[in-house]
Amino acid sequence: RIITDRGGLRHAIDGRAGVVSFTVRADGAAGQRKTGAELEVAGGERDTVRLRAVCTGPALRIAFDPAVLVPALEAGVGPDVLLEIVSADRPVVVRSADQGSFTTLVMPLRDVPAPAAPMVEEGRG
Repeated sequence: RIITDRGGLRHAIDGRAGVVSFTVRADGAAGQRKTGAELEVAGGERDTVRLRAVCTGPALRIAFDPAVLVPALEAGVGPDVLLEIVSADRPVVVRSADQGSFTTLVMPLRDVPAPAAPMVEEGRG
């Protein structure tokens, strides 16, 4: 489970094309509530954006299509959004952290890591 600022997350995703990946980094034991967690939003040829978050569960990486996730964020109410993530290949429940009466399911995408930069060997030539 991840709770973060709905407007901030919407802004971090806005304007990104293609797959957008989320990486959750947190200290502490799995299953324990972590208030100092950080949600990184990357992809779509924009710089990585880091948002403060509250999360439970292990660190994870998951990817979404912005065209599917943004409408789910816009449909919510209140300042915070709750993302209930079981695994990176299962539907994610998106709802308001304050009022959970409206729920949306969003299917994540397979996250394809960016190709590694070519290795350059010094002293060759």
